[in-house]
Amino acid sequence: GLIDMHQHVMLNPPEGTAAYQTRWDGAAGGAYTQHHLVNNILLKGITTVRDIAGDPLDIAKAIDMGQLPGPRIYSSGGAISQTGGHGDWAGRNVPADVLHNHKDMAQATQNTWVVNGPDQVTEAVRMNLRRGAAFIKAMGGGGVASEFDPLEIMGLAKDEVARAVEIAADNGTYVATHAYHEDSYNRLMDLGVRSFEHGFLVTEPTVKRMASRGQDVVWSFQCFMSVNTFGDYDAMPGFFTHEQKVKGVAVGKGARNAAKLMNKHNVFTIGGSDMFGIRFVERIKEDITCNVDAGYTAAQALKHWTGNAGIVLKWSGPKNPYPIYDLGTIKKGAYADLLLWNGNPLDDIKLILDEERLEFIMKDGLVYKNTMVEADHPHFRPARSPSTRGQYPL
Repeated sequence: GLIDMHQHVMLNPPEGTAAYQTRWDGAAGGAYTQHHLVNNILLKGITTVRDIAGDPLDIAKAIDMGQLPGPRIYSSGGAISQTGGHGDWAGRNVPADVLHNHKDMAQATQNTWVVNGPDQVTEAVRMNLRRGAAFIKAMGGGGVASEFDPLEIMGLAKDEVARAVEIAADNGTYVATHAYHEDSYNRLMDLGVRSFEHGFLVTEPTVKRMASRGQDVVWSFQCFMSVNTFGDYDAMPGFFTHEQKVKGVAVGKGARNAAKLMNKHNVFTIGGSDMFGIRFVERIKEDITCNVDAGYTAAQALKHWTGNAGIVLKWSGPKNPYPIYDLGTIKKGAYADLLLWNGNPLDDIKLILDEERLEFIMKDGLVYKNTMVEADHPHFRPARSPSTRGQYPL
């Protein structure tokens, strides 16, 4: 099965994150999320996601109990940001007490934390882990889809990041970060962060440093959004402001160069779509084919979304919600997640975009799609149904 290592399954209202400035609530987000998890993830062959900023943990529990269909979910819980950082989604004029008491909509729905100082970071990290987070996400720099933070800023302060890394390590897990430029990347490496998202403005010395760390750190490549979407002002989401689109153009310009450098120096890499919202959720697998357009081989692209991802998921240690078997590989002692295409993606990576050629989807040894054999065939093994412990039919 494919593994999307950068998802935001709770962020799919039509207005994107802008909805969290006004009326959005957890119930509506949950309804959108469940539809998305089935139709745009599981039935496209994505059997596991790493949700990296958001709170789908209740839905994840229902999936694990067999009450709802869907992929496995490794969640960070709410992303941890400083005031005015990439996780601060409240409206510009929100009263300070609302923001600092975590009462704005994004924080109330547990998608983000807005914190100031190591003590507040401690509280946020521990609360995320208590709720079931498998790892922690800390904002290490500015971002495109947020209002108050230029790309050049540093994000959380050194002592704040250090505290997040300390508490995560105390619980046997790791910190992932959102950042774009080399000052952020280098500071975060110094502080013990392991998973580096984006990084489209880094230079070759920083890439070489990452390569020297082997599989102790990982680069997470969001190819489609950075190369195909952020590279074009007019292609960006309609809910982006002019300022956000300008930031996106800057990211798009750097993305191909960053991918070239990471590939050149064989940096340990995973793939994550970062694709959410109604314009993008149906196209998630284009992130994989985009890897090939950006210079990787088809084998590398698929490994980013399978074997390499499975290695990183194990970094959650005792916080791993699926600790028994391996993911991202086909072998004895691995979860039985299998996809069968009519054709060889190594010869033509774009065939994975043709859903009719994806003839078989298995997750946990249970079949969710099979056009190779009729349902009444004696060898057909269906997914869970109400006849087995009241579980939800697909």
